[in-house]
Amino acid sequence: MDYLDNLGLLALGSRLKRLSDTIMNDGFELYAKTGIDFDPKWFPVFRLLSEKESLGIMEIADELNISHPYVIQLVKSMEKKGIVSNVKDSNDKRKRSVTLTTYGQQLLDNVRPLWEDIERTIENLLRATQNEIFTNIINLENSFKERGFKDRVLDTHKDRLINEVKIIPFTTKNRSHFKSLNIEWLEKYFTVEPIDSKVLSNPEKFIIEEGGEIIFASLNDEILGTCALKKKKEGVYELSKMAVTEKAQGLQLGKKLGLEIIRMAKEKKAQLLYLESNRSLKTAISLYQKLGFTEAVNPDPSDYVRSNIYMEMKLS
Repeated sequence: MDYLDNLGLLALGSRLKRLSDTIMNDGFELYAKTGIDFDPKWFPVFRLLSEKESLGIMEIADELNISHPYVIQLVKSMEKKGIVSNVKDSNDKRKRSVTLTTYGQQLLDNVRPLWEDIERTIENLLRATQNEIFTNIINLENSFKERGFKDRVLDTHKDRLINEVKIIPFTTKNRSHFKSLNIEWLEKYFTVEPIDSKVLSNPEKFIIEEGGEIIFASLNDEILGTCALKKKKEGVYELSKMAVTEKAQGLQLGKKLGLEIIRMAKEKKAQLLYLESNRSLKTAISLYQKLGFTEAVNPDPSDYVRSNIYMEMKLS
């Protein structure tokens, strides 16, 4: 049994590479057996030049969607065989122009019938699979043009991590993280103000005992983010002290924390949930908007020097 069969979709790249190598190696032998001195790797460039007549290196790379260095490598090997010429463009001395030579044109005439045989053979093979293989490969290529394979896997990786994130309550064991996470972002973007020091040093007194809550985002038993629900007065609460460590940025922990705080505020029968922030924190402001907060006029003077935007969410 083929070992790659056991690996399933994980071996897709390996199988496509093996299939490509098989076709290229057999193609090389096929050209040799039919008396044609032609390397299958040249095919895309050779065929393109037969239709476009004259192109620059960058134009070839763009047309074929392959790298500039690889095009140079192919053109050099074709030039050595006398198939193409690569000379300065007569209309623009800064640009080089690649064209088929007389020998290249003769080679084109010789190879066309064999290409027809190759195409007919592949058509017969694909007909047996109802063209699903070729269609799927084209669909994959088009998908990767829209968003690369690497980015798609990273998205899946991120989604898995987000699902593995746990929201846990405040305890004396994790209380130090509430302060350290907030100090980390405050020192990066602003300064630690007196009100910050007071609340962060004694969160039990200024948040929990006042009727509020503190939660944490944990991944693999490591606390990466925190947020507080602070009671201002009956029916009015503040989403406060949201902080996510730098290494966890991009995992949407802020969204997960924010949604939990909103849920807790509703559970406490809050009528209004508000927050204060700074307009320079564009990512944070965007998150608050997505959570449902809208900018409003702050009814009271802010306790924070850094605060220059007030947002609220009506819950009833």
